[in-house]
Amino acid sequence: MSHKMTTVQLFNEIKRAGGCSNPIRLNGEFLNSVTGEVNERALLVACKDRRSVVCPSCSYLYKADAWIVVSTGLIGGKGVPASVSTHPRLFVTLTAPSFGAVHARKTDGSCRVRSQPRCRHGRMMTCSRRHVDTDPVIGTPLCVDCFDYPGAILWNAQSSRLWNRTFEHVRRRLAVTQNFASEEFDHHARLRYLKVAEFQRRGLVHFHVIVRCDGPGEPFSPPPVFLTTPLLATVISSVVSDFSLTTAHSAVAWGRQFRISDASVLDRDDLRIAAYLAKYATKTTDGSLDFARRFHARSEILNLDVTPHLRKLALTTWDLALEPEHATMNLRVHAHAFGFQGQLITKSRHYSTRFQDLRDARAAYMASPSSDDPVTGTFTYDGRGYDDPRATYVAEFLHRLAVEARSANSATNKVIEVNP
Repeated sequence: MSHKMTTVQLFNEIKRAGGCSNPIRLNGEFLNSVTGEVNERALLVACKDRRSVVCPSCSYLYKADAWIVVSTGLIGGKGVPASVSTHPRLFVTLTAPSFGAVHARKTDGSCRVRSQPRCRHGRMMTCSRRHVDTDPVIGTPLCVDCFDYPGAILWNAQSSRLWNRTFEHVRRRLAVTQNFASEEFDHHARLRYLKVAEFQRRGLVHFHVIVRCDGPGEPFSPPPVFLTTPLLATVISSVVSDFSLTTAHSAVAWGRQFRISDASVLDRDDLRIAAYLAKYATKTTDGSLDFARRFHARSEILNLDVTPHLRKLALTTWDLALEPEHATMNLRVHAHAFGFQGQLITKSRHYSTRFQDLRDARAAYMASPSSDDPVTGTFTYDGRGYDDPRATYVAEFLHRLAVEARSANSATNKVIEVNP
């Protein structure tokens, strides 16, 4: 039952929860190491949710960790030698193919003009409007009947597998260029990667990938002479252009638009890449709460206050699960992600440091001596949120103040550096 707290109690409660907006409540036993007395009391634990629309404070921390995970694979740190910054590195963006013409926004704000004035359903396939970036019509089909909703969902569902097979195929082709068997590639070189998935406005995922070349010995060892940045770029381009994955459900391939840039010559822009990728790690499917969690009934999707296009993507995912040939794809569980079943951020084992390493170091740093020690195995789940409903708003307000203070301090430091 919720109850009002005094101001001091409110702030103490938020502090114990680490500033979290929606903490987890646990009940358990604590042992007083001085008196030997065992007391039962509540414990608030930060939710550690990565999504900013769910918990601004926890997602802010996750974003910082994501930045470290990305950047240490580019410039070193946290146990990764700085020498990795001299290894060949590529920044690759892979997109989904077209499943129907959608409203877009070019740099001048214009949408699209096509030579074919009408589709086979009699709808105009042109748009002369100039869209602002926040226009909800961006990403929606020009003709709903022309848009291949099942194809889009199945592509999302198999995109992670497509990436894994593509990466495997890149290694094979690199082996071919040096005239040794593909199974011997790891004896000559290693490819490391970090991949971040981002949802486009049309509801399809695309991947931002950092690929780094290492040697075959110890982790982060220098790459062989033959594995150059131009060679790697050429091989990846050829594989992305012609590779497709044939499954029991459909054939999936990458879209025609993909981008490959040399991250080895970006100077300090490698940190911008880290910031660029880290921000996507805290987003939901469409950036709102509507698709932040799984659906438990079709009626939940029907009642969403979203664009018809996003609703139909979720409904199509839900309904495809009823078809026997898609029964094993577990689509309903991922209807909120339009069929996408992968993690938003993944990496190969020795790309950089791990999220878990960062969490363990933070926990060790924040641990303080206490006479009350938790008794292992006695804690039970007691719900989510604070006892006082005002605490959520106060926690988010305090988080905004902290972020603004950090930004102001950072700006002041930059001014001092430029004008000593």
